[in-house]
Amino acid sequence: MAVLLDNVTYSYNINDTHRVDAVKNLSLHIEEGTFVALVGHNGSGKSTLAKLLNGLLLPTAGTVKIFGNSTLDGEKIFDIRKDVGMVFQNPDNQMIASIVEDDIAFGPENLGIERKEIIRRVEWALDKVGMLEYRKRTPFKMSGGQKQRLAIAGVLAIMPKILVLDESTAMLDPQGRSEVLKVAHELNKQERITVIHITHFMEEALDADRLIVLNDGKIAFDGAPKEVFAHYEELKKIKLAVPWETQLAISLQKAGMDLGEGIVKEEDLVDKLCQLL
Repeated sequence: MAVLLDNVTYSYNINDTHRVDAVKNLSLHIEEGTFVALVGHNGSGKSTLAKLLNGLLLPTAGTVKIFGNSTLDGEKIFDIRKDVGMVFQNPDNQMIASIVEDDIAFGPENLGIERKEIIRRVEWALDKVGMLEYRKRTPFKMSGGQKQRLAIAGVLAIMPKILVLDESTAMLDPQGRSEVLKVAHELNKQERITVIHITHFMEEALDADRLIVLNDGKIAFDGAPKEVFAHYEELKKIKLAVPWETQLAISLQKAGMDLGEGIVKEEDLVDKLCQLL
């Protein structure tokens, strides 16, 4: 099991007498090699959960285990952070060096990897995100999507087993978001890296193996995207909207058109409409 959370609670101290639970008695398991989308409105606990996965935060109660290692075990925290690579919202905050290949090499160098292996990893990671030709350039003159791909490459060079994208597409335009998602799905399919994609864009969950919806620090829904999106009325109540394709399919169903169940993608809707018309 890649990730196992058992009755995990995390509380923030507001003042000396008041605490707020960002995550509440949450139990969750994620199998290795899956692509999981984690969604929820602001304040639902998404980013807190992300930081719990690699020990940036330690649970107030319960246990978080990564490949069997508990984040509460100080002797295992280094291994956990090698296994769980984190990519955050703002790529500019993740840049270290003024040259791309030096920036990608930063992580492996701090792990004490030998120089020959670092060079191999830098080339491999940049190739995986489609940025090998930029290795000698400065990252600070690149687009947001390019910078975020470089941030992913920097994490990949550490060779993690789990890639956590914590709102990594939030500051990007549609093209940048598409670039980052394409890389994440390729890494999942080709390298079998477990991907946990945290987002507030519901449409980014369409191609995930599994969709988890957080609300008020708890799991509200958990299943395949088409199963979760079927609860569109309940999702609206917690301030989440299903993708427009699903909304259109639901409206057409209500108008008397027999589209069947589980339409969540544009191509599925088009195919079904062509069959009917």
